Amino acid sequence: MKKHLILLFMSLVVVFGGLGISSLVQADNKDDGQNEDEKDERKPLEMEVTLQKHYIDGKVDEDTHTETIWAMEDFWSYYHGWQVMDQQEGSIIFKKEVSDISPYLKEKGYFGLKNDILTIFNGRPTHEQVIQSFYQIDTSELESYQTKQLQDGIKIESKEVYQYVLEAYRDMAPSRSVSS
Repeated sequence: MKKHLILLFMSLVVVFGGLGISSLVQADNKDDGQNEDEKDERKPLEMEVTLQKHYIDGKVDEDTHTETIWAMEDFWSYYHGWQVMDQQEGSIIFKKEVSDISPYLKEKGYFGLKNDILTIFNGRPTHEQVIQSFYQIDTSELESYQTKQLQDGIKIESKEVYQYVLEAYRDMAPSRSVSS
């Protein structure tokens, strides 16, 4: 009899233990389901990001790429200093004013003259590929070396060269007399 009671007790332990384990497994499965929901909530956001850089020479460089965003705080922190121009679901456009001339102008730009107008050319002035025109210059006021420089083209290597040439030749613009 004692043997039967021990057997019965062990059977009950196994049955109830099995139920306990199976209910624990089910509870774990429910937790996994909740974790999947939480994972769904933590899916990264895919955003098309457009960056517009506006340079002092008027050129605008634009770059568009898709970005995966895990944390919005990190995203906004990364683009600190950029101005939001447009934001729609799935896309955002940022703008930044760059206090420099564009890489394009540094690579290709030359000051020269076209019809006595100070002009920036794509390449040397002899190619006559005009990028931008500024103001007329009284060429009779130019020193011979200045005339030669403008005919050959003054390479725009930096913001400083760009600003210097604009200022230096501005004083040689013909004065306009005002009739009284």
